[in-house]
Amino acid sequence: MLKKIIKRYSLRKLFIFIGDFIFLVIAVLISLSFEHEPKEIVLANPVSSIQLLSLYFVIILITLITFRYINLYKEKVYLTYGQQLVGIIKSLSFSALLLIVFTFFIKVEALYDNSRLHLILFILFGIILLSVYRLFLLKFFRSSNKTGLFNRRVLAIGAGEAGTKFAARIKELDSNIKLLGFIDEDEKKVGTQIDGIDVLGTLDDLNVITESLKIDEIFITIKSISYDKIMNIIEVAKLAKCQINLLAPHFGVIEKKFDTKDHKDITSVPIYTTISPFYTDYMKRIIDIVFTILGLLMFSPVFLIFALLIKLTSKGPVFYKTEVVGKDGKKFVWYKFRTMSYENNTDIHREHLKKIITENKSVEKIKEDERITSVGSFLRKYSLDEMPQLFNVLKGDMTLIGPRPCLPYEYGWMDYWHKRRFKVTPGLSGLWQIIGRNKSDVSFNDSLVMDLYYVDNISFWLDLKIFLKTIPVVLLGRGGK
Repeated sequence: MLKKIIKRYSLRKLFIFIGDFIFLVIAVLISLSFEHEPKEIVLANPVSSIQLLSLYFVIILITLITFRYINLYKEKVYLTYGQQLVGIIKSLSFSALLLIVFTFFIKVEALYDNSRLHLILFILFGIILLSVYRLFLLKFFRSSNKTGLFNRRVLAIGAGEAGTKFAARIKELDSNIKLLGFIDEDEKKVGTQIDGIDVLGTLDDLNVITESLKIDEIFITIKSISYDKIMNIIEVAKLAKCQINLLAPHFGVIEKKFDTKDHKDITSVPIYTTISPFYTDYMKRIIDIVFTILGLLMFSPVFLIFALLIKLTSKGPVFYKTEVVGKDGKKFVWYKFRTMSYENNTDIHREHLKKIITENKSVEKIKEDERITSVGSFLRKYSLDEMPQLFNVLKGDMTLIGPRPCLPYEYGWMDYWHKRRFKVTPGLSGLWQIIGRNKSDVSFNDSLVMDLYYVDNISFWLDLKIFLKTIPVVLLGRGGK
C-alpha cells in the first residue's frame, strides 16, 4: 500500500503531507494548552475536551484539503519559499474563518469559552511551525538532488522530436527526475540512443522494462499521433501501474484550463492508474444520495415556482423527458424543465450536433435559438433546467459529478475513443461544464478529453474540486444560454 502511495504521489509529497499533519496537531495542542482566566492566562490540559479536539481535527482536515487546493503539494510551489508562506497564511486564515462561523452558530460552552485565544494561538503557531518545517524541507530537497535520495525513476514513451526535447530538458534541470530510457513503437529505433539515453524496446516490452528498472513514472512524449492511438498507449501504460504523465498536445486543454503536474519547469498532465474502488463503488453513491435528498428538500419550493412559470407562459408539459445514453452505453430516461416551445423541430439541433461531432467544431450552442421560451432562457443561463435530474441521481442513473450523458444519435456519430467516457456513470456537472461550457476555443475533441481525464483520475478530491468550481459557474451563469 505504501509503495503504491509513493509511486503515485512521490516520497517528497508524502514527507510534506505527514509533516503538515503533525505540525498542525502540535499547533492545536499548544493552542488548547492555554486558557484565559479573568486576570491572567493559565496552563490547561489540551486533551480535556473531546468536543474541542474533534472540532480542531475537522479543521486540520479542511486545512490540508485547502493546502492541496491552492497547490501547496505541487513541486513548483513547495520548491519556492515565498509562495508556500503565502499559501500557508491563506489556508489557515480560511480555516480560522470556518472556525469562527462554526463557534458562532454552535453555542456549546466547551467550544465557545476561550475560542478567541485558541484561534489566535492556532493560527500563530500553525504559521510558525509549518513555515519553519517547509523551509527546512526546501533546503533538504535541494541538497538531496545531488545524493539521489528522492529520485524518481522515469521512462519515456516516444523517441521522436518531443522525446528528444524532454531528454534535453531533463539534463538542463537540477531536479529529482532520472530518465532511464525510452520505448518507441518503431522497432528500428530500439538499440539506438536519444541524447545519450537508450531506446530500450517497444510498447510490447513496457511491463518487463518497468519492472526490471523499478520505474516510478512514465512520461508519454509524443507530438504527432491520432487521438485513438494516444488513448491506446495510455491504456497499455496503465498496465505498468506507474504514474503516467502526458507531454503530448492532445490533453493541452487540461493543462491550459484545469490541472497540471510539475517537475521543476516540466509541466505535464497526470493520469493516475489506481482508482479507489471504495470511493467509486460505495462512498460516491452515499454522497450522491445524501446530497440529492438535501437538495430536493431545499429546492422543492423553487421547483414549484418554476413549474408554475413554465405552465403559465407556454403550452406543453412542465418536464421534458427523453432517452439518453449513460454508463456502458445503456439508455435511460432523464428529466429536465422544458425550456423550448412544445413539439418544436429537433432537426436543427440534430444537424448542429452532427457538425460539431463529425467535424470537431467548437462546442457552442445554437445562437439566437427561437425555440427557447422566455422562462427557458433564464433557466438555461443558470442551469436550473437541469435540476429535475436530481431524481435521476436518486435512481442511480446519474451521479452528481461526472461526464454528461448524450442523445442516442450523438452516440452513433462518436468514434470508438470518444465512447471511453461512458465507462463511468454520467453526472450533473463535469469538467466541460466548469471550464469549457459554450466556449469557442474548446472543440468537441477537447470536451471529450476533459471527460476522459475525469474517467482516468476520478477521486473524492477531483469531485470536490469540480463541485466547488461549479458553484460560481451556476451562480454567475457562465456559458449558459
